Amino acid sequence: MPEQIYARNLKSGDVLFKEGEEGDDAYIVETGAVEISLDLPVGKKVLAILGKGEIIGEMSLIAHAPRSATAIAAEDSELLVLKRDRLLKPIEAADPIMRLMIRMIVDRLREAPHWMREGDSTIPDISKERKLAFDEARELAFGRIQIEGEMRQAIEVPEFELHYQPIINLKTGILSGCEALMRWIHPERGFISPGEFIPLAEETGMIVEMGRWALETGLRDHLTMLEAFKKSFPDEKPPFISVNVSGRQLLELSEIDILRDIIEKSGVDPKQIKLEITESLMVHDAEHAAVALEKLKELGILLAIDDFGTGYSSLSYLHRYPFDTLKIDRAFVVNMAKDDASRKLVRAIAGMAIDLELDIVAEGIEEQREYDILAEYGCHYGQGFMMARPSPISNNIELIENATTW
Repeated sequence: MPEQIYARNLKSGDVLFKEGEEGDDAYIVETGAVEISLDLPVGKKVLAILGKGEIIGEMSLIAHAPRSATAIAAEDSELLVLKRDRLLKPIEAADPIMRLMIRMIVDRLREAPHWMREGDSTIPDISKERKLAFDEARELAFGRIQIEGEMRQAIEVPEFELHYQPIINLKTGILSGCEALMRWIHPERGFISPGEFIPLAEETGMIVEMGRWALETGLRDHLTMLEAFKKSFPDEKPPFISVNVSGRQLLELSEIDILRDIIEKSGVDPKQIKLEITESLMVHDAEHAAVALEKLKELGILLAIDDFGTGYSSLSYLHRYPFDTLKIDRAFVVNMAKDDASRKLVRAIAGMAIDLELDIVAEGIEEQREYDILAEYGCHYGQGFMMARPSPISNNIELIENATTW
């Protein structure tokens, strides 16, 4: 793979690129100067002399279009070369609205030199490829704006539902808890994937209000399921309810006071409440995370680290933060029955969690063989399509009333 950033030296008068050429690189001037010019009917017109720290050629890459001007070294110069992928990947990963704004600004700046040509008052034609790319960016951005507005309305109506996936004791096969998972049933679009609306809710901050609603609703539904459980399994330990909490919700410590009020008003025993935390909270501000998680523990609830093993520093979290449960991500479970390396990794994770006296929940169990291996390795609980898919509360109550075991 070619280097994404490297140095290039130019002698005075060397041509870096010419107007109309295709471009794969952008450049940052380290030393020297580069002249940017147009060839007009009346002769060359110098648009700018770019010196140390200036970037050159980026517009062609962003717009996916030929060079809009010519660049020539005005003196001996050293440039840093940025390959296309190095420049574009962060832009492509940005919010669609931001990408559209960048594209619009770049296109307008690129056309400006053409309007400066003497005797040329027409706006240059936009190629079919550029128009398609622009239309795609605009469609993504407008779609993002539309779904954001609809999501705000969905919170008020509400159009959101909680579906529950049973969490099973792998030793006894009896239900030990449920994870509450948010679902959006749009009146016109139907089911909208959490992968589509949860990231947007995180970015806009709407996840805070949605998280409060999920906790309040989940605890209310838990009491209903608990009554059915006591009748079907009178001698078993009451199940817990797992609710996901976004790192965005805990950016302000005052939000924990709001969560405390919701828990106290619910009437649910805090020992039956498990909040699942993703690593985003710890990654952004480790010190704040430590304070926030300790305040949550003061509520008497349980804490689980979700999707363990998929982040950068998960091992350090286990001794630094007050977690009670480790959830093994489905990525490690899905190939376990067929792949020896995956089995060894899961066994190592389970052994470590057992030594640290943490409960273990394995996600994504889809086959009996996976269930058996996880039970053999000492995993306490599991969830997955083999046992039950996430479904409305009525389905879960039916499973409990039928005294279903796995």
